[in-house]
Amino acid sequence: MPPSLLHEMPLEMISRRPGFALELLAWGLRGHADDYHDACLESVDLNERLPTEYRADSVISVKGPDGRKRFVIVEVQRTYKEEKVWTWAAYAGALMGRHKCGVMLVVVCLDQKTADKYRRPITSAESSLIICPVVVGPNELPILREAQDVLASPEIATLSAITRPHDVETVVAVATTLATFDDERGLIYYDYLRGQLPETVRSQLEELMIDTAPRLPDRFTEPIERAAEARGEARGEAKGLLTVLEARQLSILADQREIIESCADTGKLLGWTKKAATASSVEEIFAD
Repeated sequence: MPPSLLHEMPLEMISRRPGFALELLAWGLRGHADDYHDACLESVDLNERLPTEYRADSVISVKGPDGRKRFVIVEVQRTYKEEKVWTWAAYAGALMGRHKCGVMLVVVCLDQKTADKYRRPITSAESSLIICPVVVGPNELPILREAQDVLASPEIATLSAITRPHDVETVVAVATTLATFDDERGLIYYDYLRGQLPETVRSQLEELMIDTAPRLPDRFTEPIERAAEARGEARGEAKGLLTVLEARQLSILADQREIIESCADTGKLLGWTKKAATASSVEEIFAD
């Protein structure tokens, strides 16, 4: 399974059902989020125009018991990178300053070693600011096997099964429910789960599922994977264009930077980059 899908699928789950972010927060805190409601997917861009690498994976707004808006930042990490904690601090601080409200940082890690490292508070000896991420790792995800429990949150069930690939009983129970779930998420999440399993477990699952759903050999995650790869390529081209502009000391306005960083057309970005090599101004690059 390409690395892009490992990172993108939990974010796709939030995009399809923003309330899933609240469930992650609740399991990470070992509590509940019953008093929070109206989860809504928000833009990850800020007016402060933070660099691309300082943007969050996903941002959700929710209303608390007092009716006021809060924000939940969700990050998905496969490995530990020390520099990430500082980018999260920058983004969370900017979000708090802009909206003047509470912000919770949820970090999803599908292996326990990575989860334990990110559980440490973000601070330094020279700062009075401390950020404590709410980490959701294998130890926080519940084991769900009963169909009603899986259907209550197919997203939590899928991630939980992925973190326990050798627990065949759990994997089969979750996969069977997903494969027969009367919702488009079912086959997508089944495909995602299947792709994360060790070869021996995947083969065993496929044998058991032959009579359950004949369509299962199809790849239901391919559109999501292609979209993730396209976004990654566009981000790379945008970063390259901005590097050329900086090297040539061409002044760029905030709205021009936003056009570049939000563009998903790699061909257009490449064309702008070629123009940037000889243009005398940024306006000349966008002339057409």
